[in-house]
Amino acid sequence: MANFGAGDYRKEHMYRLAPMAIPTMRARPLCGGHAFQPEDDCQRFPDFHPMYDAVLEPWSPGPLAPAPLWRQPRPAPGPPKQAMAPPLPPLPQPLGPSSLAPTPLLPPLPFFPADEPCIYSEWRESCPWRETEAAGASGTAVATPHGTMSLRLHDRIRVDMSVDRAVRVINLKNNIVLALGGNGASAALLHPNGRTYQYGSRVEILAHDSRGNNKFAKMWYKGVSFTSEQCALVYLVDTAGTRTTTDNFSDMSQDLSLSVFYNDSRHGPSYVSEAINLLESGQYWVTDEGVENWLINGVRVSQTADGLVRVARNSNKYQVRTSPSNGTASLTTPFLHCTASLGQTSHLFVRRGERRMHYDGASFIVRNAGHSAGFDEKNQLKVY
Repeated sequence: MANFGAGDYRKEHMYRLAPMAIPTMRARPLCGGHAFQPEDDCQRFPDFHPMYDAVLEPWSPGPLAPAPLWRQPRPAPGPPKQAMAPPLPPLPQPLGPSSLAPTPLLPPLPFFPADEPCIYSEWRESCPWRETEAAGASGTAVATPHGTMSLRLHDRIRVDMSVDRAVRVINLKNNIVLALGGNGASAALLHPNGRTYQYGSRVEILAHDSRGNNKFAKMWYKGVSFTSEQCALVYLVDTAGTRTTTDNFSDMSQDLSLSVFYNDSRHGPSYVSEAINLLESGQYWVTDEGVENWLINGVRVSQTADGLVRVARNSNKYQVRTSPSNGTASLTTPFLHCTASLGQTSHLFVRRGERRMHYDGASFIVRNAGHSAGFDEKNQLKVY
């Protein structure tokens, strides 16, 4: 095992770019351009890492008890701390161009690029779903003025869906956001431990360090590149081992889930009527164990009594899970599998084929083709 000092500060700091829908990158060399092509290591990942996530068992459909999707909110014990909104009126007929202006059925929602200030602590205090459980507004399905559909679940969980089956899950209790693109070529996970952004054949990772020395990694066709804010070098772990290289990393300070959700998905006022029709044709049922299920536009949403939310589409090839009770989150696609959690098992784990990254708050390790390297708790490079 070789130890190398990595205390020199980076000579070039990452630029602070203006907020954009798609993260901006530094200029790449011509050899760095790589159009999205399916790779050999793009697997379905049936064998998930046993330490970080349980095997995603198939969901049993259960008895399909007919029930209206637009049901009344469940009553909450005791007087509510904060009233949410008056009950929704009956669904109108499909809206025409002249009837889109008033839209009394569709209250303004904050999750949109133009009017979402922040998803973290400073915004949560003014969140309209702050007391969702007490107000008894869980399990409410609405169509938004932006042409999308939204499920407001209990335990401060929200699931947004587009007419093209893009999914965005917001866990307000733990500051967790997960997103799946409508075409399946992009995904994002935002967690207190870090961020993961997959676009095409590349995966970029930002691991948050409590001491301010954030770590960066990128999985691409060359291998796994990684560095840290206080490291002047960029390292690459490929099939030959570990070596220094020159590489660039995306600006991941923005809310990447918004671009994943809205890009390549039809949205806007012209799709409000289509969103309403999809909600009207949706299905809702409750199993004997008290698990609530929704099936809307081919996307299945399930929530257990303790708040665990699971979203699946495309015959479970794309799955999203998050739990408000322990701050766990997982994202699984044919291109990627990543998990994150809080508490005693706090970690951030990302896997794509033979390339892996694991961060537990102290050590940061990347693996590729049998080779491993990373930073230890003292920010020193370690090659295994």
